[in-house]
Amino acid sequence: MLKKIKNFLNTNIFFLILLTIVVFSLYGKSISFEETGFDDTSLITKNINFISNYKNIPKLFIMSPYYDNFTTYYRPMLSVSFAIEAFFVRNNLRLYHITNIILFILSLYLFYLFCIELKLNSVITKFVLLIVAVHPMFVSVVAWIPGRNDSLLTVFYFSSFIFFIKYLNTQKIKYAFLFGLFFVLSLFTKETFIVLILLYFVYLFLFEHEIQKKKLLFLFFSLVPFVLAFFFLRSYAVYTFGYEHYALKISVITLNFIKYIFIYVYNFFVPEYIPTMLFNVSLSLKTVVYNLLFISVILFALYKKMLSKKIFVFSILLVFLALSPTFLQEDVVYLNHRFIVCSLGIIMIIVSAFEYLISNFEKIKIFFIICSIILFVSLFLFSYKQEDKYKDSETFWVNAYVDSPENVLTCKNLARIYLDRGMLKEAEHFMKKTIELKSNYGTLIDYARFLIMTGDMEQAETALLQLENDMKKGKDFVYYPLSIIYYKKQDYKKAEYYALMAYEINRYDMNYCKQLIKIYDVTEKYDEELKVYEQLSGYDKRNKEYKNKITELKERIKNRETKNA
Repeated sequence: MLKKIKNFLNTNIFFLILLTIVVFSLYGKSISFEETGFDDTSLITKNINFISNYKNIPKLFIMSPYYDNFTTYYRPMLSVSFAIEAFFVRNNLRLYHITNIILFILSLYLFYLFCIELKLNSVITKFVLLIVAVHPMFVSVVAWIPGRNDSLLTVFYFSSFIFFIKYLNTQKIKYAFLFGLFFVLSLFTKETFIVLILLYFVYLFLFEHEIQKKKLLFLFFSLVPFVLAFFFLRSYAVYTFGYEHYALKISVITLNFIKYIFIYVYNFFVPEYIPTMLFNVSLSLKTVVYNLLFISVILFALYKKMLSKKIFVFSILLVFLALSPTFLQEDVVYLNHRFIVCSLGIIMIIVSAFEYLISNFEKIKIFFIICSIILFVSLFLFSYKQEDKYKDSETFWVNAYVDSPENVLTCKNLARIYLDRGMLKEAEHFMKKTIELKSNYGTLIDYARFLIMTGDMEQAETALLQLENDMKKGKDFVYYPLSIIYYKKQDYKKAEYYALMAYEINRYDMNYCKQLIKIYDVTEKYDEELKVYEQLSGYDKRNKEYKNKITELKERIKNRETKNA
């Protein structure tokens, strides 16, 4: 009996169960968290009518994750994941948070399986991954709903890699098919995958496998049509920069890469404080010293042959390649969830080094176990507290501003928080700071909305009419606040005109639909109001409010017709 228990404790299934218990114990409270107002509103709530309609899933492959065509991100599988949840529960965020937890568990478990495929010590790998499971650096991957983009990529990418290795070992068709399936899913999850494709070839170079070159060529060439389809759909779906855009900014990109990779590595090894986001940062002497120390230890381990050269090369390339696309932006925002894919590189280096130390120095084993337990408990408590930063919009943006006071997003959202509290002077201060930091169409529209909320309709109207003339795309963001202005002025004809203009651009936006309903109700255009409610009821057939309103409007229309007759 004891032997059976001991054997079970050594199985992969038990490790998966243990991971699940640990992660749910830590992140269970996040299931009840609200929106942060950082992308989740745009990706889910604002467009819930669109994504909850399963017929729109094919459209997700020809638009950005913000459901437009003028941003630069192309991540259809992220949108599909939200669409599946929205179909079942609409914007009940509990399921979204549960999905994030499950994706994180699967990510860690796939890290484990990948390490096993590379012949790393399974017991040491389990210890290290349990510590990573409670590391505060990955709180945003779980507690922040859009943070799943990188855990989703992790699941698909390392699934593809594991099946790729299995195919090399067995040359079975089923593994080739599964490799291809997860390859394509990775491709449409995040653009980072494009550079990560190189790692398949790096693996082939570093680790020997007996397989015919013809089979490998056929395997990869069969995926070329999918890669071409990706680039074609992406060029149609989002705005893309030319290569010259990046060539002109190579010095900025290089500097950002060095700065931020040092910060990521430092926060991984010294998680004394984990920011929600950082912007326009400079390296501290402490960060540089710790990174140089880490590099020195790695070089020493290589020199003393304490670390596998193959593991080292593969791991370092994984870290660099996984992070590199982040720095193609000039205004880089440091976000912790981006580190999860490349964290496996550091995990593999740690496991490889300790494998050598434990096998050669018996006392290191006790030291490793004791340190692992202390780290696990300490990081668990730290992460449990860190998690609360994502519990609602106000908490998130207050913490984000503390970490990044010169960021447009933090200032704009802090202004909104003060405005909601009725603290107009403070709200105006942060709104003006937003404009000072970055004056573009987006911030000017936000300022116009601020003016509406403070009652300065004339100045807001002037600003928005000017933006209407200047802007070429995204005019619904101008039409909607203009409709609000004219509604407040009781100029219902203009209010209806601009509400319809916004509605025609995006019929799924809840705000646009509700604005039309308000206008039709006050102008007694019950037939038109009924059409909008019937549309909303089509999106959400379980909504009793919509059904009751439809019944009420039909009665009003019937009574009016009877009266006129």
